[in-house]
Amino acid sequence: MSINDLENRWFPPSPHKEAVLEFLNKGRAHIEERGHNVPPLLVFEDGGVMELPKARYKNGNFSPDESSSASRQTNYSDVCGNIDELKRLLQVQPELAKSDPSRLFGFIDDVCYLLSRMQRRQETYKSAVDSAAKVIEKMQKIEGPNVNEAYEKSEILKNAINENSDKLPEKIEELFNLAEDIRDVANRMEQNVLYPFRDLFIELGEIYYQVRGSRAWENRKENK
Repeated sequence: MSINDLENRWFPPSPHKEAVLEFLNKGRAHIEERGHNVPPLLVFEDGGVMELPKARYKNGNFSPDESSSASRQTNYSDVCGNIDELKRLLQVQPELAKSDPSRLFGFIDDVCYLLSRMQRRQETYKSAVDSAAKVIEKMQKIEGPNVNEAYEKSEILKNAINENSDKLPEKIEELFNLAEDIRDVANRMEQNVLYPFRDLFIELGEIYYQVRGSRAWENRKENK
């Protein structure tokens, strides 16, 4: 789902909205629709997921507003945020280990969930690499005509025209044959090389777009 297509009402209030937009524009997160009149999910590159309207940005990380009721959210947008908060609670509230261990376990569960999402992405990437490798293998087998033949025939044709300028009608068949030989090289280059390469690059593009999905990867290089 593109940013332009997203209704403004789903964005969290400022300054969280601006932080979300920055992550989207940098390709570090993307939006997933869930149906009509249902808040979309903000899905992070590192696996974190939360309802877009409830996303809150603080201390360099996102966490959902406590009132959010998404079926599966993470406390933070990435593994580091969850680990840092777990360490903080272990240090400042060690009593939670007895009074509310589930709160601590929640961060550990989130880390495992994030890792599982990252693992699925890894599998997707590997599958795409295999598909791309097959396409590239086909590319490497493409062979074209010897273009030097056309260059040589071009010189022969020019010389023949110069040498027979006074009697072209007598040499017309020979000249036509040379011209057609040149055309044949061009046709074979087009049909056997350029078109196959074009079609295979289209296949590579389709693989890329399937892997990328709605992520704004094009902006990552610009925003580094």
